[in-house]
Amino acid sequence: MNRITLILTIALYSKCFGQDHVKFVIKESINNDGIPKLDRNTFKVDNNKFFEDSFYLVSKTCSGEWGGTIKFKDKHTGIEYSAASTCPVVVNKLNDKYYITNTLAHLSGFSEILEVSDPKALTVFEFPKPRKKKGKTIIRYVGDDESKSTKGTKQLLDSIGILTIASFPFQGQLYHIVVDYEKTYLTKLTNGKYITIDTISNQRLWTYDPEVFTTTDKHYIIFFDNSNTKGYYDIYENNITIVRQK
Repeated sequence: MNRITLILTIALYSKCFGQDHVKFVIKESINNDGIPKLDRNTFKVDNNKFFEDSFYLVSKTCSGEWGGTIKFKDKHTGIEYSAASTCPVVVNKLNDKYYITNTLAHLSGFSEILEVSDPKALTVFEFPKPRKKKGKTIIRYVGDDESKSTKGTKQLLDSIGILTIASFPFQGQLYHIVVDYEKTYLTKLTNGKYITIDTISNQRLWTYDPEVFTTTDKHYIIFFDNSNTKGYYDIYENNITIVRQK
């Protein structure tokens, strides 16, 4: 009987983590000894160096509900290519393609994932002309400077009612931390929809301005801060640690 019970338990455990059978270890801590006490001020935020590889220096801008932009600057030619992106959370590169995760905590929430196969296929960025000029005064409205172009991008996800706090690679696949009206989930993108792999928390662990920081030892750090709770995610390979700060 014990052997039958053990086999059943293993089968259920594998099933709950999705068809790819990739297992994630999710644990939680409240500033216990041995757990690093990190603060967002520890990490440098540089929107002009949002992502970088040997070919491109990627930057971002965000004007909230009035739009956002992702820019790829060619390191060899200096030409900057851009596309609409509201608002960039992280850029991941897999199989020579760039994946841009966007989210916006406005109204019911919004999430989008864009695929860019060739940044040179995007629109060459040009600073827009001002709406008006009064003497030396230049008049622009919020969002006027943001790209409106979708050229060269492929939309893999377009969803309302959820926020994507982070996207991170593991074993050649992208995984996503997603928050809805009630809980926080670990998900994977399949056929244009998020498929839940596991529930990370029965609470909404989110922030208005999510960003993924990468440490020198390849940990992904994502802070959350709202009226209910404060802390950060520490992701390393298939281990997800939630550190709450009192």
